[in-house]
Amino acid sequence: MKFRKGWLCFGALLMLGSVFFGLASSTEAKSKVHDYSKEKTVEQLIGRHWDETEIKEQYEKFSKKLTDEKSIKGEIVSDISKADKKKITDYFDKFAGKKVEYVYTKFDQFYKVKADDDYNDLRAILEYKFKVTEKKKATEYSVLLKMARLGDKDGVKWQIYDILWQDTGVDVSDIELTQLEAPSKGEEVCVMDTDAGVIKMRLFPDQAPKAVKNWIELSKDGFYDGTPFARVIKDFVIQGGALDGSGDESKSIYDGFYEDEVDKGLYNFDGALCLGNNGPHTNGNQFYIVQNTKIDEEQLPILSLPGNVEEKYKEIGGLPELDGRYTVLGQVYEGMDVVKKIAEQETDDDDAPVSDPVKIKKITFEKVE
Repeated sequence: MKFRKGWLCFGALLMLGSVFFGLASSTEAKSKVHDYSKEKTVEQLIGRHWDETEIKEQYEKFSKKLTDEKSIKGEIVSDISKADKKKITDYFDKFAGKKVEYVYTKFDQFYKVKADDDYNDLRAILEYKFKVTEKKKATEYSVLLKMARLGDKDGVKWQIYDILWQDTGVDVSDIELTQLEAPSKGEEVCVMDTDAGVIKMRLFPDQAPKAVKNWIELSKDGFYDGTPFARVIKDFVIQGGALDGSGDESKSIYDGFYEDEVDKGLYNFDGALCLGNNGPHTNGNQFYIVQNTKIDEEQLPILSLPGNVEEKYKEIGGLPELDGRYTVLGQVYEGMDVVKKIAEQETDDDDAPVSDPVKIKKITFEKVE
């Protein structure tokens, strides 16, 4: 087949045009990539309750998108590099198609940057926590997302432009809650006789063997006899043993401070018997009994607790914020009215009773018949 010269020239122009426009499109695509890390911060702000509500609703829907394996393209800023987009999608693709439940969102940073208009000048670091359930195992994941609120007069939306940090997941599967069961026949329990009445407690040598052994032997030696609940805070704790400044804080059967026994399936529920300390592995003879029937439920999503533990805190109360830092060695099963009576003493600014503090008469041990 033959072509006339005019057609050849026209074809060449078309080819050149394609190359030119191809280069232009490529250049244009590159120019659209925006480096959000180099934006100028002009003001630090505080996210208001309507901001928190907006992002909560968005990420409840986002969690459902992951479950339903729907595209999350619309949740990612469009003018970042392909590599940055891939980083985000690679993280969330691991959870697509699994049962994903929204747990918690919070703006850790909230600020304004220099932008062309007021629709596109808000940025934030968002903490997003979600639970993934596979068969009987439940895992909570936390991720810090760098966010930009973008749009125009027709609508704005928070979108992800980077992942700042992510954890490896925390197992929050339900556990066996033996702590709150009644003592069984033949079980050795602790009987604390006080000026205000008798408190009976179960002990947990399987989960906290060193702490229970120390408690039993010091008690049998009479260490706690005649000692006061020197620090009492209503709706918090009653505390005894050698408190700071007495010189006996380190006294134990181990010739000094001994290590913590935490994260053993025991929690700071209302009535829990726990060891006081001055930091990691500074257990001696200080102890406290939790006295708190109501909790701040807003704390619970932050703590990554097993589901049935969270529900039990809502039901009976306690101090979940102390979990993981203090050894739990026992649980009151009879005499919480006595604990409450001790906690209601009038105190000074140092939480010390202003008149004669309630004292421990004697601690004994008996087997349940």
